[in-house]
Amino acid sequence: MNKIIENLILCIAIITVFAGLPSLAFAQNVPPRPEAPIRPASRIRSATHLFKTSEKFVKVDGSVNVSFGCISEGRVKVNGWNRNEVRVFVEGGNPFSFKVLQKSIKTGEPVWIQVIGVNENNKFRSSGECITGGEIEIDVPRNATVNIKGREITTIIDSIKKAVVETIGGDIALRKVADGVIASAGRGDITVEESGGAIMLDSTTGNILVFDVGPSDIGDTFKATTQSGTITLQTLKHRQIDIKSISGSVAFSSEILTGASYRLGTSKGSIRLTLPADSSSRISAIYGYGSFSSEIPFKIETENISEGPIKSVFGTIGKGGDAILKLTSSNGSISIKKQ
Repeated sequence: MNKIIENLILCIAIITVFAGLPSLAFAQNVPPRPEAPIRPASRIRSATHLFKTSEKFVKVDGSVNVSFGCISEGRVKVNGWNRNEVRVFVEGGNPFSFKVLQKSIKTGEPVWIQVIGVNENNKFRSSGECITGGEIEIDVPRNATVNIKGREITTIIDSIKKAVVETIGGDIALRKVADGVIASAGRGDITVEESGGAIMLDSTTGNILVFDVGPSDIGDTFKATTQSGTITLQTLKHRQIDIKSISGSVAFSSEILTGASYRLGTSKGSIRLTLPADSSSRISAIYGYGSFSSEIPFKIETENISEGPIKSVFGTIGKGGDAILKLTSSNGSISIKKQ
């Protein structure tokens, strides 16, 4: 009997030992769980603290030059007002500050300032940093010059002296810029209305629309180019006009001024002029795979319309005079319509 009890105790002990072996082996094969690293407090903070709504003013000279070295994104609106102050309002963007680059000898007020991003300690960032925001409103004196370099921004400028805008993407609209416009849009349309001075417009893949513009000084020129887009011009008073489109049509509706020179060309597209019936000009029309026609009586002086890649017509409309129209289309028609 004692022997049976001893064997029973031995069996229970063996079963208990083997039952514990699987859990022991599993515990030995699984590596210990690493402790969570302690993150510095500066890294735990959310990046949303950078995006704020800010508004700042600075007193300036009435003829101030306001420069934005870089605006990365947002809707930018510049407005001229009757105050010698610059106001910048940024909604949902990074902090910014004014940097005075030059002051007036007469008034002591800034004549050249730069709007630049700043860090949390209110120190100027490097020139490579950009201002960003949802809505960016800028009020400047009406006699101010504004320079903007942007990435993906929509720009609207109204009632200032001069504007220089260069963007990678986004439309540019300018109205009542009195003394000169330079606008370049990589991917976007450009619209200019009721403006003066020398005007230079360039778009890579966008349309250009211009109406009611003219020089502010004698000799001011008008130039517009686009690689892929249409150019539409209405009521131009410049006497030196140069228009080029690589792949797009050109539409011109205006009077022909005495002594003026008009050069309109496109590699792939049509050229259509709408002129007053009493217009006078000398005309040179060179075209390839297309045609030339005129609703205004046209007196041919020389022409070459034989088979071949290039055709040409030279002549006059009206009294001829000293105005010159040079029209070129490699693959498209050239037509003159009556207003």
